[in-house]
Amino acid sequence: MTIQTHLVDKTNFEKHAFNIMQGVKNAPFTGIDVETQDSNRHAGLTALCGYKPDGTKSKTAKLVFDMKRTVMTGFSLYPEGTDAAYYVNLNHADVENRLPWEQARKLIDCKPKSSFWVAHNAPYELTAFKNTYDVELDEIICTMQMAVSAFGPDEYDLSKFIAAGQGGIAALKNQLLKLSMTYDPSSKSMPADLEELIGKIIAKESSAEHSYNGFVKQIAYGYGLKGLVKSFFDYQMTTFEQVLGGKAHMGQLTGAQTASYGAEDAYWAIRLFRHLMTHMAKTNPDVIPTFFSQENPMVHVFSNIWHEGMRVNTDAILSRRDDERVTMADTLLSLKASIKKLLPFSDEPHEGLMTEDWYKKGYAKYRKQVEDWVRTDDFVKPVDWEAVEEAEEVLTATDEHFQQCHQVRGPVSNAWAIETNRPESVGPNFSHYMPIRVLMYDLLNQKVIRSQGKVQSDGEARGKLLDRLTDDDHKAVIKGLNKITGVEQRMKLYLTPYTQLMDPETGCLYPTVSSMLATRRMAASNPNPMQLAKRGESTYVRGFFQADNDNHVVISCDWSAVELVEIGEFSGDPEFIKAFGQIPHEDLHSGAAADLLAVDVPGMNLDRFKALKDFTSADDYREHFGQEMTNYNRVFTNLKGELLSTTDAFKYWRTSLGKTSNFGYWYSGFLGTVGEFMGWNIDKTGEAVKRYRERFSVAELWRTGVIEQGKRDGFIKLPDHHRRVRFEATQMWAEYFGGKFKLPNDGNDDVAYRYNAVWDYIIRKIQTRANNQLVNAFIQGSCATLAKRSVLRILEKARARGWDSSVFRFMVPIHDELVFSAHKSIAVEAVHLIRETMIDHPDLFQKCKLDASPSIGLTFEPYSAKKGILTGQVELFELPKEVGVGNPGGRANDDQIRGVVEYLFDQQKLAA
Repeated sequence: MTIQTHLVDKTNFEKHAFNIMQGVKNAPFTGIDVETQDSNRHAGLTALCGYKPDGTKSKTAKLVFDMKRTVMTGFSLYPEGTDAAYYVNLNHADVENRLPWEQARKLIDCKPKSSFWVAHNAPYELTAFKNTYDVELDEIICTMQMAVSAFGPDEYDLSKFIAAGQGGIAALKNQLLKLSMTYDPSSKSMPADLEELIGKIIAKESSAEHSYNGFVKQIAYGYGLKGLVKSFFDYQMTTFEQVLGGKAHMGQLTGAQTASYGAEDAYWAIRLFRHLMTHMAKTNPDVIPTFFSQENPMVHVFSNIWHEGMRVNTDAILSRRDDERVTMADTLLSLKASIKKLLPFSDEPHEGLMTEDWYKKGYAKYRKQVEDWVRTDDFVKPVDWEAVEEAEEVLTATDEHFQQCHQVRGPVSNAWAIETNRPESVGPNFSHYMPIRVLMYDLLNQKVIRSQGKVQSDGEARGKLLDRLTDDDHKAVIKGLNKITGVEQRMKLYLTPYTQLMDPETGCLYPTVSSMLATRRMAASNPNPMQLAKRGESTYVRGFFQADNDNHVVISCDWSAVELVEIGEFSGDPEFIKAFGQIPHEDLHSGAAADLLAVDVPGMNLDRFKALKDFTSADDYREHFGQEMTNYNRVFTNLKGELLSTTDAFKYWRTSLGKTSNFGYWYSGFLGTVGEFMGWNIDKTGEAVKRYRERFSVAELWRTGVIEQGKRDGFIKLPDHHRRVRFEATQMWAEYFGGKFKLPNDGNDDVAYRYNAVWDYIIRKIQTRANNQLVNAFIQGSCATLAKRSVLRILEKARARGWDSSVFRFMVPIHDELVFSAHKSIAVEAVHLIRETMIDHPDLFQKCKLDASPSIGLTFEPYSAKKGILTGQVELFELPKEVGVGNPGGRANDDQIRGVVEYLFDQQKLAA
């Protein structure tokens, strides 16, 4: 650093105070940063963060802040244009030197309204000051969010790309060269071992050094302050670990030990701000106003969510955890009995699994794990679930249930063992793909299910295998695995982390919301509300979340088919405009379903498909259309072989083919998922794609136009002026990247010919992914724009009505759904305000109309009279008859919304 740093504490406050305050008063921008420690975090967070009983951290430790118990050890200031940065000691180990907050606050309060704080990761500074000293920082610029507007998470400087050479991918080069000799470039197929090796390079989710993603990660700008300072200024900042020097937290250091480290964060925030302004002015000046009007204001929203949290029913979470633990023990009991009937394994290894290295090397080990487990004692008796349900019994997980679960590994037994300070199990892990495949294929002696040459064992593969099986004991094994993976997933995603995250004093979870994805979509963690499903066995998790207090309701509003509405708007496709050119929207899915179903049912068209709803029987339908169509059996038989009524056939194919293709095609330009679902070969899938493109030909031209722009320019620009840069889409990238690996060839070198053909394949795969990312960014990035602008406008209108956070508050975003807590007295007005703002974006939508569906409840779980969830979210545009207001299935007027609110509170009283 070329700037002086000064420690400010009790001993020298008077010496520095005047200079600091004058600097802050006169500077248009002042860098600010805080240092904190939360060693007093509640016990659940201590466990979640991976701290062991002796205070050390596990290898898988994570960082989650307990902001309600955070201590601000100090803060730093750098008024731009001055020659010094300052670090203020508030709560460091040298207790006698700590500066009282009453004095320190003067340094914060002196900033005029016309100037700005600048911080990297401003939501943290905002939340820390609010939680520790109840201070609300006013105008603040977040340089992390600014970096997100300036470039994507996988962008890099071209010079770094060139200088990086082959990176970590070089480690696979020799093996790739050897296996490429088995590849015939003129063939459509590729050897399995070569394809597996290529997969290590092009894997979408991998960040390993030998992957392309890992290669990019090493050269990308990133968003961390220290990485950005190194990239742009070639200055290596001191790391957190270096300054701690083995201490547990900042509070154990003195002010003098921390001052330079803390002060440089404030200084470099200002330097980075200026650099990013210049960068955006050169590369994309249009995004600067977007950052200041749309992106930067959201940091205050993120901070409020983190500060206020989300109130949950803690008793319900603990009760459900017990219920799932009992379910797990009971399922293991049943699975053990089923497997016992089917043992022993075959003398020979399973031929289909011998392509898997782990099985080839260790099948005997995995078999023995299963055999040893089957021989273990049982600690519980089977549960009579019908009796439990009839008696509405609350299950209690006992130590016997723990012993039963502890015979295997997995999220249930592992978390339970940690919670009770016992060692983890050494048994088989039936939530891991290796033991699952041993049971699915080896024990049951079934033909392996593959997708693109790879062995499959996920839920979809187990479903296919279950349809194939006829033996009840075989089916019981698959059903047991399905049940186990369901329980394990619910425990891993929700129940275990929720019990650790929920604050014992406030009864709240405190999610951290951010917008750092390549699409600029909002995301959240600890917990992640994006995982909350509206359907399926985990739906009950939504029921844990309550309004801010007992007089509030939860109002959620969900955009209807927003991604498809955007495609219609951007492309001007007449089929999309016909569906979305008015409110309410019309049906887009039936046309796609009819076209795709025609691949198996020659003669099927939209009119004939819609006519399914007009007939009472399949026979009448067949008789009416006669020879105009063939293969009627496909229409009235689902893919499990079950017969469908005319009405069910319409619903089934409209969803399975129409809706699935409409929401899937535009991100890949193919219908691979639909083709696999239907069991089509590549030719039939190609026919389906051709039919689909013909129906939406104008939208297809838009999609390919986006890709062509990306190929030409290396980026696309979104309606809100953000860019999605994909250098990988360009021919220049292909030449640079290919030049790193390809061998020179005079035309007669067979080794170079085959090896280079493999690299051409890798390059095509990476470029195809880049092309799809461009389209995805245009659609998802526009969803992000809608969500942020809507939230900001809704909150602005709420403030204009005098609604503070005690009356009306934005709780959290969940994909295309915005969730608010509102006092019951303003419920009607709040519903209108939220929905009308969400669908009113005339600057972005002229051809198609946005629509959104509001719901209201005391919890966030979907309303269900059948399941007894009578305080959950009632859909106001599709009123359930059980609520007793309005027309069943109709839209609620204002009086009926009030009636819904009254009904919800009445049900709550009855339940109590």
